[in-house]
Amino acid sequence: MPTSTCRHNHRIEGNNYNCVLCQANTEETAFHLFFGYTFSKHCWQLLSIHWNTHLNFFDMLISAKMNFPKSFYMETFIIRAWKIWKQMNNLIFERNQPSLQYCKQHFIDESLLQAHRLNEDRRAAFLSWIDLL
Repeated sequence: MPTSTCRHNHRIEGNNYNCVLCQANTEETAFHLFFGYTFSKHCWQLLSIHWNTHLNFFDMLISAKMNFPKSFYMETFIIRAWKIWKQMNNLIFERNQPSLQYCKQHFIDESLLQAHRLNEDRRAAFLSWIDLL
């Protein structure tokens, strides 16, 4: 039986809790979706965020933050995670295949909106970085 965190404790017909996004026969977990799924790995690499998945979760986040050369790691992390989630839902509900181009463009679009929430100094640096993507 899968762990109790699978699909918010819903029973799935046939007890198949494998990831619907890949053919790796891997249990669908939040960790797999955001850090183990090949598409997700490529999305993070586009932003130069690399995960050491051998660490525990919180140490993995701290390590990535320390290796991210900008001051807006958390904003970048949250926007990218949101866009990966949206790509998964897009595949499940709309049958649209995940696309790195879609992920990149929608990351930029969302970042431009979120930039308004940053103070002026951080906003300028953030927008300059977004222009380089």
